[in-house]
Amino acid sequence: MVKTVGKYQVGRTIGEGTFGKVKLAINTENGEKMAIKVLDKSIIQRQNMGAQVKREISIMKLVRHPYVVQLKEVLASSSKIFLVCELITGGELFDKIVEKQRFTEDEARFYFRQLLEGMEYCHSQGVCHRDLKPENILLDGAGNVKISDFGLSNLYSGGDDEALKLLHTTCGTPNYVAPEVLADKGYDGRMADVWSMGVILYVLLAGFLPFDEPSMSTLFSKIQAADFSYPRWFSPEARSVIDRILVPDPKQRLTLAQMKAHPFWEAGTAVEISSSTPDVIVPTEAEVDSAVQEGVEPEKTEQSGTIEPPSVGDMEHSSTRRGSVRLNTFETMLDPAEIVSTLTTALQEMGCELRVFEASNKIKACLMTAKGMIGVVLQVYLSDGAGSPSMVEVRRGKGDNLEFSKFCKELMETKLTDVVHKTTVDNVGEPVAAA
Repeated sequence: MVKTVGKYQVGRTIGEGTFGKVKLAINTENGEKMAIKVLDKSIIQRQNMGAQVKREISIMKLVRHPYVVQLKEVLASSSKIFLVCELITGGELFDKIVEKQRFTEDEARFYFRQLLEGMEYCHSQGVCHRDLKPENILLDGAGNVKISDFGLSNLYSGGDDEALKLLHTTCGTPNYVAPEVLADKGYDGRMADVWSMGVILYVLLAGFLPFDEPSMSTLFSKIQAADFSYPRWFSPEARSVIDRILVPDPKQRLTLAQMKAHPFWEAGTAVEISSSTPDVIVPTEAEVDSAVQEGVEPEKTEQSGTIEPPSVGDMEHSSTRRGSVRLNTFETMLDPAEIVSTLTTALQEMGCELRVFEASNKIKACLMTAKGMIGVVLQVYLSDGAGSPSMVEVRRGKGDNLEFSKFCKELMETKLTDVVHKTTVDNVGEPVAAA
């Protein structure tokens, strides 16, 4: 049985975002692979999809920028909202940070300039992000930035309590969130985005967070006071620009225009930052009215699917391995039953609680860490032929990303050393150059 939503054939989960699961899908009219974000209507503040929300979505659908993930279509059923987006295959910027440990200033400038371009464009259209972090910054096949989930927070903009609850329950600790957001007061979403960008720049250069405390109250206090320090390798120019971004008072914080003029960007050879001002998108009333296609209920059909069951070939089409080394995938020559059994034993030895789904070669696990509970999904992609390895992907479901990375490292380098196929490392492509 294959699930369909409108003209899209919906397959397996390929990611878990702030607002729900991300599914691989195929447009049955042209065969194009897409990503569909599935949102639960019940947690959206304005469930009736009123005029303001439709206007915001209509703008998001018209946004066209090389550094922003394109929203193609929005469908709605009685209980879900489906956001159909372009499929990005280069992974998350977060994975690149974990892989490199930290970037040189030239490398950081390369990614941050693109982030700055994309953010400035969307702000010019009146769309703020409000949940900006490396996990929401994807990379395309060429290694360029693609900002994901832009504007989705607007759908949840209602009571601040509910917004903070969302941060705590689905994003882990709010390390990237601006002080004024944590203060439970009204705030300018653009300046909140600027703060998050400052934290991201720090992480690119340091390899760790400026604000990272096990106690939530201590973390909040340090964020609200901008209480952090610099590693010794930060240049004076890098310290200067971050000092002027991570300012508790948003009125004293650098704007994006001021950020672009800072001397930090004068060094290096990365692409120049555009100085042009884009035209403001003004959707027509017809575009607003048709922003969300209502009444599209998911159906299960007998049609033979092209997405399930998962195989290595399927993984290569939709995974995030292209252009970057994935730290959370590995190959093995074991047969499917042995793979699931071996993974189960290893996870139990690590203290995980498990649910095994043998029919789909999937394991869901959770583990308590120093920074709270992390949830993971392990999916086995079967070999495409005799003598070829199968692939295992370990995907984070919830919890702290750095703890998840430590979990993957221990699992693969300590618990599974005898089953990880040697060419997993030997055959991976070189990381995309930063400039």
